[in-house]
Amino acid sequence: MSFPGPALSRRALVGASLLAPAAAALSLAPGSAYAASGTPLGRQVRFGAYAWNVPWTPGVLDDLQRTVQAPVSIASYFYGPDEVFPAQQDLDTARGGTRDLLVAWEIGTFRYSEWPAGLHDEHLDRIAAAARAFPYVVHVRPWPEMNGDWTSFQPTPAGEKEHGGTPEEFIAAWRYVVTYLRDRGATNLRWVFNPTTDTYEGTTDVRTIYPGDAYVDVLGLDGYNWGNTGLSWGPWRTFEDIYREQYDRLVALHPTAPVWICEVGCKEPSYDDGAPRIKSASKGRWITDMFAATTFPRVQAVCWFQGNKERDWRVNSSNDALRAIRTALDQMPA
Repeated sequence: MSFPGPALSRRALVGASLLAPAAAALSLAPGSAYAASGTPLGRQVRFGAYAWNVPWTPGVLDDLQRTVQAPVSIASYFYGPDEVFPAQQDLDTARGGTRDLLVAWEIGTFRYSEWPAGLHDEHLDRIAAAARAFPYVVHVRPWPEMNGDWTSFQPTPAGEKEHGGTPEEFIAAWRYVVTYLRDRGATNLRWVFNPTTDTYEGTTDVRTIYPGDAYVDVLGLDGYNWGNTGLSWGPWRTFEDIYREQYDRLVALHPTAPVWICEVGCKEPSYDDGAPRIKSASKGRWITDMFAATTFPRVQAVCWFQGNKERDWRVNSSNDALRAIRTALDQMPA
């Protein structure tokens, strides 16, 4: 991101009403659009967040900016299968084009075979018309976390999930939706292929459902540190442990697309919030270590899940966590 005056810290710029959307000045590998080897994550990414009531109350992200004392340059939020976007609330959230929009399009209430059959073309027409009238780019992640075995729309070899289908049907549905909207002028929509980081038995291997480079603009990943110390959903894990395997699979699928971390969060270990307290752990240290990671050169965005849901994922769940996120974001390139 570009901000007025190189001598100003990021914290000094939080109160500015206009936050320039230009790409950050990164340390790039020669001939590459990506960070040089060994660059800490915090020196190569833009920061975004999901927060309650966005996009209906865009000021929530302004409040978060004041909390973390740094710009929130990507707004992450969700739309259901019957909603039409982009709309006025998206325009308000974009803040004059100074925030990128990242929409999780939850259309996993229909089987994949319904899309190429044209059963939802009328709704796609409404989306296309709205996109043509919208002045900014919108990043869209349809069927987010589609590889998860907890979803009703997981592509499986037998296609037995209620709203799912086979991997071949998923690919056909994805390509149909993208092509249909592009052909109708919705060229400001960018398509984010967004599985979770999970690769355990029972999840779908992303290599079997990848739609192809021509239909994907961004590779996305969702992954959380649930911190269950051996209970369901896994133990306390580092960022590297959570993201390594699936990141490597994704970047091998598409040779050039950037990677966005579309959802990330960490349990607050001082709370008994569905998982027991962990005296030896620190959420602040986890955040610090995440932004210090140096082996994810294609990651260009980190979107934090700012919610108290299954766990208290919020960056301000404790003073320890808040101090860490403020320090990390203050070191990001201006």
